[in-house]
Amino acid sequence: MQGNRKGEYQTKQKAQVLAYLETHAERHVTAGELMQALNDQGTPVGAATVYRQLERLESQGLVRRYSLDDRGSACWQYGGSEAKAGTCHSHFHLKCICCGVLIHLDCEHLSGITEHVRSDHGFTIDPARTTFYGLCKACTQKRRMPDDPD
Repeated sequence: MQGNRKGEYQTKQKAQVLAYLETHAERHVTAGELMQALNDQGTPVGAATVYRQLERLESQGLVRRYSLDDRGSACWQYGGSEAKAGTCHSHFHLKCICCGVLIHLDCEHLSGITEHVRSDHGFTIDPARTTFYGLCKACTQKRRMPDDPD
């Protein structure tokens, strides 16, 4: 009987994690943000549980994982319904190495690169898993501003 309760509890937590991600489908959410949001909603959940549920949802194709750095940090986005999550499967991403923002990049010019790589090199790029790293517009502008105006 206790095993059934445990299974129900995990299913309930999975549903809560999925519901949060669905209602925030336009955002990339870290496990820490998700855990804090659920705790704020009165659903205390531990980090191990959040990561376990995110891994399960990812393996089922309901959420997508995006690496944020080379240390294993990541964020997730709901991807179970293209109507809610947009067309994330068909575009590239930009990741700012300064502020950490992850930006969806819908750009026709990159479809040319994708086609070139496919036809000339026999390799198919997965845009949803391809991220370009650099500086966002705001961080670039901050770096151009003088520290002490003369």
